[in-house]
Amino acid sequence: MDVRQLPQAIRNAAGLENHTYDEIVTHFAEKYELIDYNERKVYLFGQSREFGDHRHIVAFHATCSPPIPEHILSYVLITYCVSGHFPIVVDGKPSTLRKGECVVLDRQVPHTVDETGPDDIAVNIILAEEFFDGFMLDGIADLASPFATQLTTIGATHSDWRFYRTTDDEVVRTCMERVLCECLEPDMTSPYMTNFLLAALFTHLMRTYEPHGQLDDVAWERSELVGRVREYISKHYKEGNLGQMAADLGCERTYLSKFIRSSTGSTFKQLVNAERMRHASLMLRGTQQPIYDVAQAVGLANLTSFYARFREYAGMTPQEYRMQR
Repeated sequence: MDVRQLPQAIRNAAGLENHTYDEIVTHFAEKYELIDYNERKVYLFGQSREFGDHRHIVAFHATCSPPIPEHILSYVLITYCVSGHFPIVVDGKPSTLRKGECVVLDRQVPHTVDETGPDDIAVNIILAEEFFDGFMLDGIADLASPFATQLTTIGATHSDWRFYRTTDDEVVRTCMERVLCECLEPDMTSPYMTNFLLAALFTHLMRTYEPHGQLDDVAWERSELVGRVREYISKHYKEGNLGQMAADLGCERTYLSKFIRSSTGSTFKQLVNAERMRHASLMLRGTQQPIYDVAQAVGLANLTSFYARFREYAGMTPQEYRMQR
């Protein structure tokens, strides 16, 4: 799509909100859990988004929308104001995005949107956990940004956010324009192009606007080791061998085991199991492989054990999970 076609294409995609506030509240109450958060009630969307084989979801906020109830998305979220002004309230603190500005919310940040007008258009970019795998981890480790480290570290407190006043930032504008072009006129390669564009956008925000080097040497070494552990597990979850990981990372086994528990709040086995179940869930949704083959593919030869672990992970059996797609 030519960039010159974007304004009308965006307006068509955003559309007008045709539900009242009461109807939206009723929808939220029927679909999502209401939880306590700092002495107030917020809706928890949870880890149930359908990403398919993508690493992101791009969705427009409708214009002329009534206020949206406060909610937690449970994914990293980038909200970018395309036109007008976008009135967003983050953890009870109201702010307004102007055209060309964005906000990045970590996974446990409650937020809401106040009433929008006919020219107030924003796009929400929801990032799957897989977005931060592989090359993204390497680049973020080099940034030495505390916020970037928090976003990608297992077991970190994920309740922070950042507003980026990027009205005149040409890199942000160009990345977002190309992302929206790929979204509104997709072809077979669009998911891959969008991944790289979003990686460039994310890295630019962290590199340009985030203060760097605020961790002392000890804190940074611990943070860097957590990143190496996460990356290692993402590549070697099938084996799940703590001793081999300790040897490959140049650490003593007992020290590394205690370090993982203290730094992430989980044991090595729990982290490996979570990674195995994440890959299993992707295979169950994205392929027709028999469940026994899925279990074997993620490193579990015992089918009974796989069923028990998957039920604990997803709250349902592998067959039930597959039927939901």
